[in-house]
Amino acid sequence: MKIDFEVQTEHGLYRDALYVDESTTDAEIEAMKQERVNNWIALVTAPPEPEPEYIEIDGVRYVKAD
Repeated sequence: MKIDFEVQTEHGLYRDALYVDESTTDAEIEAMKQERVNNWIALVTAPPEPEPEYIEIDGVRYVKAD
């Protein structure tokens, strides 16, 4: 069974779908929805990763090793 859902958050509208069998309870479905929303919020609010430092040798850029 496919369940389409959307949740308005302070970070925007989240839309997704769950594919579950008919024995899945309403509580399990709601928990699955909340987990997906929480994961999405964590992704969109995560700070960006810093750009790596590069060095150039003979015209080729390499990521600088630590």
